[in-house]
This record gives sequence, C-alpha cells and structure tokens, in this order.
Amino acid sequence: MQLHLDTAQFLRDYWQQKPLLIRGGFAEFADLIAPELLAGLAMEEGVDARVIQHQNDQWQVEHGPFEDYSRFGEEGWTLLVQAVNEWFPDVQDLLSAFSFIPDWRVDDVMVSFATEHGGVGAHLDQYDVFIIQGGGRRHWRVGAAQPNAEEYCPHPDLKQLKHAEFDAVIDTVLEAGDILYIPAGCPHHGVALEPSVNYSVGFRAPNTAEWLAQLADQLLATDTTFARYRDPSLSTDKPSYLVDNAQLQQLQQLLVTQLQQPETLQALVQVMSQSKRPLPQSDTALSSTELLSYAATDMMIGRTPGARVLTNDAGQVFANGELLEGLHATEAAVQALLTLKDECALAECSTLLNDTKVRDCLCELIQQGVFYLVQDTDEATA
Repeated sequence: MQLHLDTAQFLRDYWQQKPLLIRGGFAEFADLIAPELLAGLAMEEGVDARVIQHQNDQWQVEHGPFEDYSRFGEEGWTLLVQAVNEWFPDVQDLLSAFSFIPDWRVDDVMVSFATEHGGVGAHLDQYDVFIIQGGGRRHWRVGAAQPNAEEYCPHPDLKQLKHAEFDAVIDTVLEAGDILYIPAGCPHHGVALEPSVNYSVGFRAPNTAEWLAQLADQLLATDTTFARYRDPSLSTDKPSYLVDNAQLQQLQQLLVTQLQQPETLQALVQVMSQSKRPLPQSDTALSSTELLSYAATDMMIGRTPGARVLTNDAGQVFANGELLEGLHATEAAVQALLTLKDECALAECSTLLNDTKVRDCLCELIQQGVFYLVQDTDEATA
C-alpha cells in the first residue's frame, strides 16, 4: 500500500513534534474491512472491543463480546476494536506503509466504526498515532501538545479533556484516504458526520516504570551474576534510621552502571522483540526435513501479525523475547528471515531454506508462533 508522504521530511519536521494532515495519503482508499465484519469480530471471545455511547449528555462504555447492537440506536455511538490487523490480513497490510518507523514501536491497528454523531470525546493519547479515514466522513479538531492539560473521567472506563474547546491547529473533515498524524499529548476530537470507519495505527511507548519492570523480569530470567549494593563510607554520627543522600547516590550509581552493561542492552532488545499478546504456539514439533518437503508443495509462509524479529548494531537477532543464538544479521539467510513479513510461497524462500542453521531456527520460530505455514487455498481449489 503506497503512502503519499515525504517520509524523510516527516521524520525531520513532524514526528513526535506536531500534528500533520496528509490529504489523500492513500489514493483511492477503500475500506479494508466491512463494518459488518468488524461488528462480527467484536462478538468473539478474546477480542478487545468496546462501544462508547454519548446520549443525553451522558457517556457510557460497554465492553465486548457483544451479542447485538440494536440497543445502541441509530446514532451517537462508536465501536472500537483493538488489534484488528491480527485477525484480517488486509488490515495487517496497512502497516507496510509505515515501515519507516522501527518495527518494535508498532503497537496495533485499531479500527472504529462510528454512527452519525459518534465519537469518544476530546482526549489525549500517550502514544503517536496515524488515523486513516475509511468510508464516510469525520470532522476532526487537533491541537498542539498540552503537557499540563486537565483530564477527567465522565465514566470509569473513559478519560477525556476537562476543557474540550482547545485551540485547534487542524480543523478539518476527513474523507476516504485522508490521514491525520497526531503525536502523543496532542488533544484531538473526532465526530462522525455520517456512518464512518477509521483505522488507527498506534505506536507503543512504555513509560519508565514499565520499561524497568519488563527489563527486571528479563534479567532475572537469566543466570547472570549481578553486582550487589555496597555501602558508601559510613560514619557513627548519623542515626541508624536515616537513609542519607550518599546511600541513595550509591544505589542510583549501581543501577545506572547496570543499565550500561552489554547484557542489559541485550535484554532491552529482547523486551522490544516481545509481542503484545501471546502468539499461537503449535503443539506439534516441525523438523527441518519436513519444512524442506513443504517447499515442494503449495505451502505458504508468513510472519504472524504482532510478532517481531529484530536485530541490533552488533548483528544479534531476536524474536519472541529471545536471542537467536548463532545467527548474525550480515548473513544473507538471516537477512531473508528479518525481511520475511508478508505471506509468500515457501518455495520462493530458497535463500532461507538452503542455510541449515537458519532453517532449523525457522522451524523453532514456527513452533513458537512467530511464523506460520498455511496451504495456498487458491492452488488447493484450482
């Protein structure tokens, strides 16, 4: 999918700086999922979906799975479904247009269907987002970043701006293919002018506490011997109940030193390579010989939506929170593994399959759910 945007200029002048309207960002854009299919997906167990309704000056939030939508009426409500890209390949394909942003930053594609006058109220997001307009039209107001904007909860599951009438730097109606880029912390408010669909490509941005928690879990799972706390020079003239600045600085330096260690930097990339949700693991082991035999059939291979395969400047390769031992990013077969995203014929993956080490690794990654195999249904029914 071709994005009409000067990505170098965008990264220099707009990314995480200020909002941008990209008129006609996707030419001749057609919806990637019908509203009826989205509504059906929200009826399934395990799907993160909610309806936000605004009627009679009251906000209500209901979480799925839903049985029907008739009780919500004809207007004033919005259905929001997270991670639709993990269920519908056409929605997953949308992410290819944003490959100029590092893979590990991508969160998911949320799809919303709004009835006339539907919206979620003026609010802030703590992450960057591209909002692509599908069918229908929606009126948007977007403001510059407001670090100290007051928020409140009109409903326990809904946070909005206390002062909805913010100064807008973008005030426009989006039509199919138009895109809004909204950095974290910028107020925005969208209202459907008619039944409409939006696709929100969000980018994860864990806070420092979340990073530290995930990093600690990753490090504790290793058998590394870590440095322990040692007291600074102590004196007898201070009470035993006092934790003085010298002790705190000693502890702070211990932690800072650990953050700078190679094993910590490796653990950070392992955290980055973890998927947001558990991957669909296979109960059956796949041998290297079996995988080669499938290459002689109509078998297809693809990376599971939400799975990440990453490398760092040292050339190490990571997937599913693990270091893939023995692989180096400079090798041609490893490059083929790193770039294998879209579904393709396994028979076309000779560079990857001809390397025994990488082929064995791929078998393990298929079992872990990082990659999947599927028979080409078009060939099967021909």
